Amino acid sequence: MRLVRVILIVLAALGLSATAHAACQVSASTAFAFSPSSSYDVRQGSVSQSSSSAGFTCSGSLISVVATNSAVATVTSLNSFRLKGSSGDVIPYTASADANGTYAFNRTSSIEYMDSSLLSLLGILSAGTFAPKLYAMPTAGANVSAGTYTDTLTVQWSWQICHGIGIGGICVFSESGTGTALITVTLVVGKDCRISAPALSFGSAPLVSQFTEVNQAVAVDCTKDATYSVAFTSGSSGVSRPWRAMTDGAGHILQYNLYLPDGTTIWDQTNPQPGTSVGTGALVPAQMQSYRARINPAQATPPAGRYTDTVSVIVSF
Repeated sequence: MRLVRVILIVLAALGLSATAHAACQVSASTAFAFSPSSSYDVRQGSVSQSSSSAGFTCSGSLISVVATNSAVATVTSLNSFRLKGSSGDVIPYTASADANGTYAFNRTSSIEYMDSSLLSLLGILSAGTFAPKLYAMPTAGANVSAGTYTDTLTVQWSWQICHGIGIGGICVFSESGTGTALITVTLVVGKDCRISAPALSFGSAPLVSQFTEVNQAVAVDCTKDATYSVAFTSGSSGVSRPWRAMTDGAGHILQYNLYLPDGTTIWDQTNPQPGTSVGTGALVPAQMQSYRARINPAQATPPAGRYTDTVSVIVSF
């Protein structure tokens, strides 16, 4: 009987070995992408964190938690943990084993995913499955042009995993191996603009002929290297030629218009700012787009009152 027991235990181990063979495997290549974001999101650190498989999985049997278990990932980056665009601009980012960035590959190239603290934090080991993840987050501060930014991570895996414990707590099948996974990381950066348009006031006067011309400007800036043009809408009246109109809410109007800096060319959507401007990506817009505003001195003076209009600044990029 003792001999039969020994044979049965050996057969069980052999059966487990055949079933669990290659239960752990490395994906040759995988990819994950951040959500498309504007250049201002990138600069202010508003891009959402992204995660993906770390290129290694174990499944097909009950993985036993023993002290000898090991699954070490060594990560290197093609661009030194920087997403690189065709313009040469770069976006630094962190790559880590956990969502909080506590176990970051930027600080240490190798991380033991079977570390008890990390396993408890991640919850990546459940019955039948061990599927470690990789988390990435762009670092705030990069002022970059629009475009597609990429990096390639090389993940070298080395593992020894127990797939079952027999009588006496002995691991009846321990699988070991090595493998390399390539992970492509991508972020698509879009164009965006910022505008600061202070209110325009002509002040007050008893007669329309006594209003003085106003010289003012709106501040604009856009994504670095993005060309843009600026125009003003026709306002609440929907008409800008030959005059825009302010109203007092009682049906009376006061004619006025907005002009390019030359003081004669009406500045509206049919005649945007001539030429193009180039963005610098500044968080606070500082490229001043000057204009001149004038009330029609030839119109009849309307009844006294407060006259207003709402005009939008249109930036095309």
